[in-house]
Amino acid sequence: MKNKRMRIGLAAGAAVFALALSACAGTSGGAPAEPSATAEIQTGGVAQIAALSEMPGFDPVKLANVGTGIERAAQVMDTLLMRDDLTDEVYPKLAKSITSDDAKVWTLELREGVTFTDGEPLNAEAVIFNLERHIAPDSTSTAKAMLSGIESMEATDEYVVTITLAEPSGSFPLALTGSSSASLIGSPKALADPAAFNANPVGAGPFVFESWTPDDKLVLNKNPDYWDEGKPYLDGVVYTVMVDSQTRTDDLISGGKDLGLIQGNAWNAVKDLPSIVLIPVPTGGQALVPNATMEPGSDERVREAMTMALDPEVTAQVLFGGTQVWDADVSCIPFAPGSPACAEGTTNAQDMEKAKELVKEYLDEGGSPDTELVYFQTLTDQATYYQQQFNEIGLNVTLTSVDAATLAARQAAGDYGIFLGSTASAGFPTVWTRYYSGGTNWGKVAYDDLDEALLRARDELTLEDRNKAWQDVAEIIHDKSILFWTSPYTAAMAHSPELHLGTPEHPYVGSTMVYLDSAWLEQ
Repeated sequence: MKNKRMRIGLAAGAAVFALALSACAGTSGGAPAEPSATAEIQTGGVAQIAALSEMPGFDPVKLANVGTGIERAAQVMDTLLMRDDLTDEVYPKLAKSITSDDAKVWTLELREGVTFTDGEPLNAEAVIFNLERHIAPDSTSTAKAMLSGIESMEATDEYVVTITLAEPSGSFPLALTGSSSASLIGSPKALADPAAFNANPVGAGPFVFESWTPDDKLVLNKNPDYWDEGKPYLDGVVYTVMVDSQTRTDDLISGGKDLGLIQGNAWNAVKDLPSIVLIPVPTGGQALVPNATMEPGSDERVREAMTMALDPEVTAQVLFGGTQVWDADVSCIPFAPGSPACAEGTTNAQDMEKAKELVKEYLDEGGSPDTELVYFQTLTDQATYYQQQFNEIGLNVTLTSVDAATLAARQAAGDYGIFLGSTASAGFPTVWTRYYSGGTNWGKVAYDDLDEALLRARDELTLEDRNKAWQDVAEIIHDKSILFWTSPYTAAMAHSPELHLGTPEHPYVGSTMVYLDSAWLEQ
């Protein structure tokens, strides 16, 4: 029986919110209806995956993003729900349904009989235990802001969690998908020792933990007792940390790795190779984020000047080797082109003379031109280009390259002048928390009108109203020059033709959140 699905929102003719999810089928996947979705499935084999950076461990409260750990932890713990990055539709995983009559009281129904690999039941109490760790007063979890609307949680049956929000929220189910660490459910018994769990996790996912050598390899083996009978098809998965983009690309081309990210400047060279299936990430992007709490980013004129310093066509040349794969249109980023959440007129054209005038006004009043651009260590070419443009308009930008963990830590602490950020998703909860003053808050800003628009983007009851709120968010960010998106996500997912991803119902579309329970290798 196939899963039925409904976009989160008001059902026609009735105030009923529901994700109409079938209880009888497991799902996986994410996009292109390539042979992955139709070929005859083979079992066995170990998938070799290149990881962009090391993860901080497996404790869900320590995990921030897909790409820096959530996607690996999900193979061990699974996720409550699964999201379609293009449509924001939600599908079942550990939970078989989530419904609400009013978008305030949500009923999360779990699959019966699922157990963690330590034999403990994955029931309503286990889910509540996990979610409470994210929203605890002393929690530093990035999911805390996403779950901030929760007023109470109750186990109303062994496999039913009733979640009551302070206010109705049409987007709430998205906080329980793989876009958020709140979706990861670990064994409460094992989590009684968080440090031990962080290094040796216990979940109910398709794979079980075997070994982890930080900055090297993570080895996972097939879970023979996985709840979705017959899966996983793979015998195991090995993640190898490969920070250097050229080494990662070469290994993917040679067949040494089955799955990984390839940077945009290599796309033209690899897109026609028979050993690579290249799928650009459909949403997300790269952004330059001035720190609004220190000079020069605290001056709105300087921030506006920075938005005028780049020519998107030159950016496309630097990041992607030309406009063949990206047409230099920044108007809809981080949403997919043509998304109803896009707002017209919320980007500035390059105007170096105007930018220089704005910076000069600031400097003439005694402002400092000195600032530091902090970026992920593989993006030096891009950071150097941005530095050159900003220096040309009168700033004095120095560059600091760091690893993923340090980048996240410095952003969280506000220890940067300009932050080069990226995300492979859009909307709530990922981009939302990067904008919200009570969330990750990339720019360290606090504007009441921005927070109000963000809350509407999260909580409005219809998709149409939420999209309108996202347009309002884009206008406020543009008007206050809080940050600016420079390009789409600058890496593409690449996999070998022998590795098949997705299902006929959910073909793989390039998401960085890859569910491997349905993946299989041609032997």
